[in-house]
Amino acid sequence: MSNDPAVKTLHTVDNRSKVVAVLSTAAAFGAGMLTVGDIEFVSIAAAAVGVGVRFGSVWWGARVFVDRDAASVTEQPTAGSFHHGALGVALTAAGGLALVARSLGVASSTAAAAAVAVAVGAFVALSALLPE
Repeated sequence: MSNDPAVKTLHTVDNRSKVVAVLSTAAAFGAGMLTVGDIEFVSIAAAAVGVGVRFGSVWWGARVFVDRDAASVTEQPTAGSFHHGALGVALTAAGGLALVARSLGVASSTAAAAAVAVAVGAFVALSALLPE
C-alpha cells in the first residue's frame, strides 16, 4: 500500500462510505416498508439508494478531502473508469423516485420503468456535467 496521503485519505473515505451506505439503505427500507409495504419492491429500491449513496459518497469525499492535484477516483486501478458521482446520484434518485411513486399509488411496473429511465437519463447527463 502506498504511503501517499491522498491514497490513505481515499481509503478512509471509502471505509466511511460503507457505513453511510448501510444506514441509507436501512432508512430507505424502513421508510418504504412504512409507506409501501411491498417487501420485494422496497428491497430493490432501498438497495439502489444504498449503492447510489456508496458511489456518490466516495466521489464526494474524494472531491472534498483529497488534494486537487491527486489522482481522481477513476484513475485508481481498481475503481473502474465510469463517473462515480453521476452513478451515485442517478441510483439514489431512481431508488427514491421508485419509493415515492409507489407510496403515491403508482403501479409497480410503472414506478420501476420510470426509475430506470431516471437512472439512465441522470447518469448520462451528470456524467457530462459533474467534474471528475
